[in-house]
Amino acid sequence: MAVVVPGKTPPRWELYEGMPCWIELITTDLERAREFYAGLFAWEYETHSDPLSGEHVIALHEGFPVASLRAASGDESSWRLYLATADCAEFTERAVNHGAVVTVPRNHVPGLGTKTVLLGPADAEFGLLEPEESWQFDVGLPGTLMWAELVTIKAQTADNFFQELFGYSAEQFGTEHRSDYSVWYLGDESVCARVSMIRDFITESTRPHWLLYLGVDAEVGTDALVRNAITLGGRVRVDPYDSSIGRVAVLRDPTGARFAVIDPTQAGDFGTAANYDPYED
Repeated sequence: MAVVVPGKTPPRWELYEGMPCWIELITTDLERAREFYAGLFAWEYETHSDPLSGEHVIALHEGFPVASLRAASGDESSWRLYLATADCAEFTERAVNHGAVVTVPRNHVPGLGTKTVLLGPADAEFGLLEPEESWQFDVGLPGTLMWAELVTIKAQTADNFFQELFGYSAEQFGTEHRSDYSVWYLGDESVCARVSMIRDFITESTRPHWLLYLGVDAEVGTDALVRNAITLGGRVRVDPYDSSIGRVAVLRDPTGARFAVIDPTQAGDFGTAANYDPYED
């Protein structure tokens, strides 16, 4: 799979640098997480072991890879977003020069590619992935990644960092003091968004994070999926509501990882789940 700089190569089958290209669940209870997402999205799994990268579980939806699951080394579960690069080593160095810190050293995962994890200057982790030729990643469908938002206190810092790193352009919505929302683009294609945390919700324990949106089958609907998530041991952080990108809810899985679900066929007024989510339990 070729990774190209926007504007230099026609985008037919290529993956632009800076585009979301993988998601990974770091979980404190791998078996419980597998059961939960299998029940919620009908994910199936393949387990891969490598002497250097260790064991990782690839989640498949209708036979296509959609995510990986790994056991956490600490006591917290979270979803992690990876952005594409043609040269992981070069972009890691570039990110560090712009204020990021490496939290997981660069390593190669067979069948996936070379990846690393960094803490950006806006205080949220993100990954870089240099995909292998055999890389596959299904998006935009039920049970797959639909959208991603960086929720941070340091909104301007995040904008500057990612725009310098990947050359994103941005479209601003809302105001600085209430609903500051910026959509990042590569060319004409929207990539992800940045949400400025609402000051009234911020506490000493508030931490910036990525909120990943997973697709809901329109025949099931967001409301029914949320009820199913509860029966599977999940928790509701934000009840279902209509937004400009679909009917959304925010959940925690049984191991504590936060994520959003969305039925894009049910779009309504503008809104982002991040501004309804109180950030901390």
